[in-house]
Formats: sequence, C-alpha cells, structure tokens
Amino acid sequence: MELVTAIIVAFIILTVWKGVNVVPQQQAWIVERLGKYNTTLHAGLNFIVPYIDTIKAKLSLKEQVLEIEKQEVITKDNVLVKIDAVAYYQITDPKKAFYNIENLEYAIIQTIQTTLRDIVGGMDLDDILQSRDKINAQIKEVLQGVADDWGVLIKRTEVKEIEPPKNIVDAMSKLIEADRSKKAMITEAEGKKQAQVLEAEGYKLAKMQEAEAIERIGEAQAKAIEFALQKLNDGELASKYLIGEKLANNFEKLSKSQNSKIIVLPSTVESVLDIFKKSK
Repeated sequence: MELVTAIIVAFIILTVWKGVNVVPQQQAWIVERLGKYNTTLHAGLNFIVPYIDTIKAKLSLKEQVLEIEKQEVITKDNVLVKIDAVAYYQITDPKKAFYNIENLEYAIIQTIQTTLRDIVGGMDLDDILQSRDKINAQIKEVLQGVADDWGVLIKRTEVKEIEPPKNIVDAMSKLIEADRSKKAMITEAEGKKQAQVLEAEGYKLAKMQEAEAIERIGEAQAKAIEFALQKLNDGELASKYLIGEKLANNFEKLSKSQNSKIIVLPSTVESVLDIFKKSK
C-alpha cells in the first residue's frame, strides 16, 4: 500500500513537473497537441497539458547573422568576379518560421545567392564596385518579399567583398597609380606657375615702388630748386647752394663708411662749378 501511494505521488509530481515550463528571455517554444500546432510559449512561466502537449521546437528571437559563402558571378561586361555577403535577420512569427519553411537559414542563403547573381550579372564591373549600397538595398527588398511568409524580418544585408580577377586588379592598380602621378605633376606645375606669378608680381611691385621713389625724389629736388630760386632771387647762387648741400651730404656719408678712402675734392663750390664748366 505504501509503495502504491509512493508511486502515485511520484507520478503526480512528475506530471506537474512536465506541465510547468519556464521559457528564457528572447525565446519562443512551439507547442503541439496530439501532433497539431496548439500554441506558442513566450518568455516566463508557462503551463501545458502533460502527455498531450509536446514542446516541438525552441526558436531564438534574437537577431541572427548568416554568412553567405563566396560565389563566382559573370558581370554584364563578361568579367568573372567572386562575391560574398552577410545577412542579419530576426524571427518575428515563430509559427510561420517553423511550419512555413523546412530549413529557414538554407532558404535565406539560397535566396541571397540567387539574387546576387541576378543583380551582379546585370551590371558592369565599375558599377558593381561603386554601387554596394544599391546592391544591398536590392537584395534586402527581394529577400523581404519572401521572408514575410517565413515569419522573418530582414534587418539588413551587406556585400562583404567583391574580388575581380588578378589581371583586372593589376590593371586597376596601374591606372590608380598613373592617375596619382598625373595629379602630382599637375599640382607641381600649378605650384611652379603660382610661384612665377608671385615672383613677377613682386618684381613689378618693386619696380613700381622704385619708379615712385625716383619720381618723389625728382619732385623734391624740383621743389628745392624752386624754393632756392624764390629765396635767393639768383640762379647761379641757388645752384651753388644746392651743390654745396649735396657735397655736405656726400661728405657725411663718406665719413661714416667703413670702406672709405682718402679722396681729394675741391674745397669750394665754385671749384666744383668750374669742373662742370670745363667738362662741357
């Protein structure tokens, strides 16, 4: 009797234990009752009918990452390229994800590879290398169109690497190097041209300043002569005055020069005038 009671108690405990389920966060469990879909258990404490209900599948609701293996594709301009990708998806309807598709990940991979071949096959190599965002958007659009029936949200798809043939890569490298050399030569030529322009402008400005200085000196001398004539009322006396002033300035400069030598000059302004007269 005690043994039977113990067996019954154990059976009751086991039954209760099988009926209680704790689902972890970000998971969904598919429950079938007698072989038919019954319900979906979400995170937290859940109860099912023991021996009648069965946990058929445990699905993750986290964002998943799928690596798409590299495949060879012929472009529109007949270049054989190798291209791979990566996809990020998340299950939003566990029932559809489990019952509407036999192998969800395999289906997503095959869809992306097929879509890649179609898109890349209709583009030239240059367009492919410059249109990653466009290709990604087109893949996502096509994939999401079928993924809705699978209860899946396609977060994003990204082309990882586009590998052209080696000869194409070498040719592109040479073209890039030639373009860089061309730009460097143009930059250097423009620099030299700019330097020549600045040098010419500097020379022009210096000559203008020199001419302006000579003009000012001439104006000053003319004013000095005019002033001397007005004050002295005698042309010859004014000339002696100006020549004497010039001699005094020159004597001052010679006395301050470190390389000055002994120079014999006429002692009077009249003597200087006589020299000028004799030279005529």
